[in-house]
Amino acid sequence: MVRVNVPILFASVVLISPSFGAYVLKKNYAGQNFTSGFNFRTAADYDGGDPTGGFVNYLSYQDATKEGLVKVVNNQVYLGVDYTKTLSTSAQGRDSIRLEAKESFNTGLLIADIAHMPGNQCGTWPAFWTFNFDEDPYGEVDIIEGAMFQPENIVSLHTCGACKFDLSGQPGTDPRADCNLGSEASGCPESDNSNYGGCGNTAPSGSFGDSFNAAGGGVYATSIESTALKIWYFPKAKIPKDITAGTPDPSTWSKPFVDFETSKSSNKCSVSKYFKKNTIIINTDLCGVEIDQDWWDGEPTCSNKAKDCKTYVAKNPAAFSESYWLFNSIKVYQQ
Repeated sequence: MVRVNVPILFASVVLISPSFGAYVLKKNYAGQNFTSGFNFRTAADYDGGDPTGGFVNYLSYQDATKEGLVKVVNNQVYLGVDYTKTLSTSAQGRDSIRLEAKESFNTGLLIADIAHMPGNQCGTWPAFWTFNFDEDPYGEVDIIEGAMFQPENIVSLHTCGACKFDLSGQPGTDPRADCNLGSEASGCPESDNSNYGGCGNTAPSGSFGDSFNAAGGGVYATSIESTALKIWYFPKAKIPKDITAGTPDPSTWSKPFVDFETSKSSNKCSVSKYFKKNTIIINTDLCGVEIDQDWWDGEPTCSNKAKDCKTYVAKNPAAFSESYWLFNSIKVYQQ
C-alpha cells in the first residue's frame, strides 16, 4: 500500500530489544485498552481526504464511536465501515477508520489475532501493515492487503532503490523477489512506481476475506529481526499452542510463507536498515488507486452493478455490513 507523506501527529516511542532470550510481551492492544494505543487519522489529515485516493471519510475516535464504527464486543475490538448511509458521489466518501499506533518498534514479533477481517466486496481495500514514517530510508510491510474478490492475502514489502531476495523454496504461491518500489535512479516512492507490487508472497487459500472469516479467523505473525523478516499465517484451527499461551516460539512453527533474509539478498539488503521504526496501521479504504477503472471494468460482478467504484460505494451502503475488522488482540513481543 503505497502512500504520500503526511504530517506526523504523534511522537514515536521506539521499543528496543536485545537479541537474545525468550520473547517477552512488550505491548498488548486488546479489549477496552485497544484504541488508546492508536491515533485515529481523519480526512482532514490528508490533502484530498485519503493518501491513496479512496472514496472514504476517515473518522476521529469520537465520531467513529458515536457512529458505532468502533466498539468493544465481548472483549473483541470492532473496527467497521458505515453501511447505512446512501451518499452523493461528490461526498468525501463512506465513513471508515484508519488507525496508526502511537508507538513503533524496530525488532520483535508482531502477532495479530483476528476473528474477522473485511469480507470480499466490490470496492473494498482493507490493510493491516507497518510503515516507517521517517522514511530514513523508506520501508513498508503490507502484512494483510487485498481488494474486492481477491481470494488470498498478498503480502508485499516496499523499499526505495534496495532489497532483492532469493525466495527459492518458499511455500507461498506467488513469490516476488524485488522490493524496490521504483528504479534505482528514481526519487521514490511516488515519482517512479515501476514496481508497484514490491516483493513478497501470496498466502495459502483461506487467508483473506470471506474464506478467512468462514474459518473463524486466524493469526498473522510477523518476525522482524536484524537480519531477517518472516511472516506466518495460521488459521484458527492451527494456531500454535505457544501463541495461545502467550509464550511464542517461532523456532517450533511451520515454515513461514514469507522469509526475507539479509544473507539471501542478491544486493546485500540490510533488513535492519530498511525495516525499522515500524508503526502498525489498520485501515479499510474504499476504491482508491488499487481499484482502478480497468480492474472495475474487468470484474463483471461489480461493473454490472455500477459504472465505477465510487458510484457503487456511494449508492449501496448495505453491501458493506461485513466490511469490518474484529480483533482479539495485537501483541508485540521482544527478546
